[in-house]
Amino acid sequence: MSIFPKRTIQGTTVTIHWNFNTAHLKDKHLCPLVKIGVKDPKGNVTMLFEDHVVAFPEENENKEVVPQKLKYLNKNTPLLVLASYLEGACKREKLVEILTNIQAGRHYYFTYNVPDNAPLGKYTLVSEVHNNGNIKYSKTHLDDHFWVEKISLINVKKEEKIAMVYNHSKEKTPVKIVRCFINSEGCMKTEMEAFEMNPNETKSLSISTGNTFLLYNEEREIVPLLEEKPIHLIKNHEILLVSKSPELNYLMKKDTDEAFSLTSEAKELWDKADGLLTKNSLSKKELEIFKEMEAEGLIKQVRL
Repeated sequence: MSIFPKRTIQGTTVTIHWNFNTAHLKDKHLCPLVKIGVKDPKGNVTMLFEDHVVAFPEENENKEVVPQKLKYLNKNTPLLVLASYLEGACKREKLVEILTNIQAGRHYYFTYNVPDNAPLGKYTLVSEVHNNGNIKYSKTHLDDHFWVEKISLINVKKEEKIAMVYNHSKEKTPVKIVRCFINSEGCMKTEMEAFEMNPNETKSLSISTGNTFLLYNEEREIVPLLEEKPIHLIKNHEILLVSKSPELNYLMKKDTDEAFSLTSEAKELWDKADGLLTKNSLSKKELEIFKEMEAEGLIKQVRL
């Protein structure tokens, strides 16, 4: 079985792929009872599928020379599923077997909605094929699981340049720290480190004079390591900037005839609104300009 993503957060959706391989059937059909579900860290099971599935035997081989004909409907298998199948080193014979099973098999997809208040930790898949009193389990059962994670910033010691973060999960959680700073040439440079936080661990992290971020959940979740959770400003990327000269700059909205002429101060704020600019860093004059530009939908407030 394959699971995407393998690491997620509360209030999201996980996709589960199950391949019912029927290539081995000869001279008889199969109609087992299939059970697919998810067991949370507290042992509660949510069933996603519980039904009989019919499989038919392969066509008898015709040794006469006949034009090649199609035996299967095309399987639009996602690339991530293929990548999951092909993980690790494979001998050529094994690779051929895997690819044959993908084409010969029947692919099912299920979704599991992670509740907003879901317990954190490791979730295990339930995969059972019941036939004639026997139960067949997934061949990949040792890897049939995913994690629900949460990392929080709990304190910032500004004078000591230290941020305290907490892993709410009872499982180890991989994190990445990104420290950003602007060099003398005005270019952004970064320093990065990756490690695992232990279950329910509180950890001290050094923060830079620029911006420091903690990334987790396969880098989808970003936690700014700042004293207060800031509001960031970002330009509306659906609007086109047209520069006639350094002094003549216009913003053009798409699908309308609207255009906005920018003063030098407004142009400067437009350039600075890169998604990392914080609202509380604006001067009083910049804040007035921002309010005007926000009212026209030119710059937006976002939280990372």
